[in-house]
Amino acid sequence: IVAALEEPITSSSIVPMYFVCQRAREDVKVALIGQGPDEVFGGYNRHLGVHYGKYWRALPGVVSGPIGSAVRRLPRNETIKRGIHALGTRERLERYQQVFSLSPEKHIDSLFRPEVLASLGDHHSVDYWRSLEPQMKHLDDLGGFQLLEVRSSLPDELLMFADKLSMAHSLEVRVPYLDKTIVEYAQRLGSNAKVRRGQRKWLHRSVCRRFLPKAILNRKKRGFAVNVVDDWFNSKFEGQLPQMLLDRRSRMFTWLDFSSVAKLLRDHQSKRQDNHKLLFSLVMLEQWLRVAESANQTSARLAIR
Repeated sequence: IVAALEEPITSSSIVPMYFVCQRAREDVKVALIGQGPDEVFGGYNRHLGVHYGKYWRALPGVVSGPIGSAVRRLPRNETIKRGIHALGTRERLERYQQVFSLSPEKHIDSLFRPEVLASLGDHHSVDYWRSLEPQMKHLDDLGGFQLLEVRSSLPDELLMFADKLSMAHSLEVRVPYLDKTIVEYAQRLGSNAKVRRGQRKWLHRSVCRRFLPKAILNRKKRGFAVNVVDDWFNSKFEGQLPQMLLDRRSRMFTWLDFSSVAKLLRDHQSKRQDNHKLLFSLVMLEQWLRVAESANQTSARLAIR
């Protein structure tokens, strides 16, 4: 999978996507996939947070402070913890960046070796979005956030890995929900057409009521392979993935601090925190470094010959 991707994509969805494409290719050469409506019509929990975040920021500190402290003490529940941290941020782009992040920036920085971190200097990723600010001027909070998704995470991650993993099996995939007309129409809609009364993808669901049974429309959203990846890192010290994180010879430790990464794994396995997304990201980084190293060695041998 990593060799097919050619870069360290860290979404756990890449695993089932690879095998779903493999199975589909046994019967068809072209397939329609459902990428897009979550980003376009507001289908993720983060969209609820961004939409209703203004109410959290409006709370006085004497109320939000104790609530935030209580949430941070909860075991696991990292999504809620990240939400509390992110949605309290006042500056718009910084808030969006925190919502996107797997963990607060200070936590991410703590994984690096001190000398590596010092060499990076000022490295705020939010600066890459500054050029999009003029386009957000007349958009509400959710609309601005979705603008970033449509111009960053959707093309640079989701669509990219869907294309590469499908082509690894010579399967052509198409994304009908991202038809130009649909996307432009959705971007003109106000947030109330996307999130309403705590329900995500309100307009999308309203249209689909004519075609789908209530059991489908109202069922709980299920992540693509999230539980599987979580289980991989709960195998104590057995299994290939945890071992990558505990092997001091792993290539990632050229830049990362071994003790910090090991603690990340221990906290996950002890159920104190849910770190499976960060851990999977580190494993994908390591595997990509190994694939790249192997490819370079092969190229060198061919050049010598």
